[in-house]
Amino acid sequence: MGILGKNKTLKIIGYIVVFALIFNLVSPLFDTKTHAYENSSKRIEQELKKIVSKYGEANVVFDDGMYIYIGEEIDLVDSEKYQGVIWNSENEEIVKVENNKLTGIKEGTTFIVGKKDETYYIKEVYSSMKSVNVRSINNLESRANSQYVVYIDPGHGGYDPGTQGNGIVEKDIVLNYGLRLKGKLEANGIKVIMSRTSDVYVSLEDRSKGANNVNPDIFISIHINSAGATSASGIETFYKKDIDKPLAESIQNKLISYTGAVDRGAKWEDFHVVRETNMPASLVECGFLTNVNEANNLKSWNYQEKLINAMLDGALDYLYNSNPLVANRIYGSNRYETSYELFKNGWSSSEYAVIAPGLDYPDALCATPLATKYNAPIVLAENTSLKNQQTLLNLLKSKGVKTVFLVGGTGVIPSSFESELSAQGISSKRLGGKNRYETSVEIAKQVGNSSGEVSIVSGLDFADGLSISSVAATRNMPILLTEKNQLPSEVLNYLNGLNTSKTYIIGSSGAVSDNVASKLSKVERLGGKNRYETNKNIFNKFKSSLNLSNLYIASGLDFPDALSVSALAGKNSGFVVLSNLNSAEPDVKELMKSIRPNLDKVYVLGSRAIISDSVLYNLGINIIK
Repeated sequence: MGILGKNKTLKIIGYIVVFALIFNLVSPLFDTKTHAYENSSKRIEQELKKIVSKYGEANVVFDDGMYIYIGEEIDLVDSEKYQGVIWNSENEEIVKVENNKLTGIKEGTTFIVGKKDETYYIKEVYSSMKSVNVRSINNLESRANSQYVVYIDPGHGGYDPGTQGNGIVEKDIVLNYGLRLKGKLEANGIKVIMSRTSDVYVSLEDRSKGANNVNPDIFISIHINSAGATSASGIETFYKKDIDKPLAESIQNKLISYTGAVDRGAKWEDFHVVRETNMPASLVECGFLTNVNEANNLKSWNYQEKLINAMLDGALDYLYNSNPLVANRIYGSNRYETSYELFKNGWSSSEYAVIAPGLDYPDALCATPLATKYNAPIVLAENTSLKNQQTLLNLLKSKGVKTVFLVGGTGVIPSSFESELSAQGISSKRLGGKNRYETSVEIAKQVGNSSGEVSIVSGLDFADGLSISSVAATRNMPILLTEKNQLPSEVLNYLNGLNTSKTYIIGSSGAVSDNVASKLSKVERLGGKNRYETNKNIFNKFKSSLNLSNLYIASGLDFPDALSVSALAGKNSGFVVLSNLNSAEPDVKELMKSIRPNLDKVYVLGSRAIISDSVLYNLGINIIK
């Protein structure tokens, strides 16, 4: 019948949303509406204060708010609680009361007051039109290229304390819960808008209108329950619309699993917050403060963490399951064929190509910034003449390649390549030196250094160089190789001729020593306890400049696939995540969890023999193609 609450004697006005404190919204239109909501709520709060002053605070019982449709009639004494109560409207332009029957007149918010003996019951009433535009659950898919948005509503606030007892004031404790939930969601890459971040009052009317205006993906309202019987206990989550139920069930299931509380279920109820919002919405009652044991739990930090983590994981599960993460494998019969497949998938045509040795990583390790500068793929070549690699030659011709950069000396890519390419009308330039360090310098010269940044990586292992490769490419940052304890003279001489604004040393001191670091200027080390943590730390450092909608996963135990895909990642400003073969590394899982809200496409380099399906599923991928 439209009555919002259960019999919570001290629970005032219903579930309050405060829009005056919504931050970081870019729309001027919404800024205007926010001020309108703030002014409306202040007006309504002033009206409430006058009513309380009129009847005396000691004589007033704050009751749950209610809504009514325009033209609808509700019997106000159709409840045992209100037998003998005589009701009157405080604003008959919005609602009228005749013979204890309430009628909605026009849209707006006011209060009705019921008198019985010397007690006055105060209810907020929101009168509205019947239509509510409910969007499709499929709208979540529109977030695939941006960021999920969650709206958190800590109930009550300002002149509305909510329910009280056993050392708890509802409006205060749910605000604490909401702020902590906000922090956890943001740590997972979710954008959060809060209905209030301080002790402020806003009306029922403003709550639903404001939430609909910001158009979040989901809405979570947080409350504490109460009952006349002190034995009542447990957690319940309410929904109204069809699109609400999966969210309510996801949150409720997590709450019971994490806390062990009595399961009162995910329940249908005609509450305003879940009825008038047009996105999936849930109202969570975290427990009964009228139950002493439950009240003590609600005040316990450890129990609060269980509640908040349950709401977090329930929300994330709902968002992710509504938009499953799909990974597409790209691979060929061997490392060479895999690089060809990447060329085919990433470029319809290309004037340039970078050819790197398929069996020798040092010369190839610095090639990604070069490839990205020329919008070129990296394709791997065997250490034999081009005439013996007809598939490679045919691919170059079919894609319209006019110029090839050969990365490495003649010991890894035969000298016959130049003449064989020339015979096909393809020019070439070899970038190689007498050793891997000189080769890295020759590549760096071709890349240039417009950003003023350089990265220094070990020339004795490939993992750290691969981790920085796509980032270096997007930042036009050359990659230079070093020995562990000594900076090669070729590299030092090159660096001395640069005006370097930043030098990134990639890897721990076990890979590149502090002695090497001391020879360099404006140094920042990006490393970790292993290659996976280093990979994660590099991502976290540069993620603000990356395209987070595309991600590439490659083996961290061998170089060819990660090298080949780094050119495609660099082209798309993406990142290459290094993965173990048969286990999901904790650092990789953490990285994947943080980027999940932004992800649209995931590409996995290699077959199941390279990275198993079980690893991918444990990284949060739902479907593998």
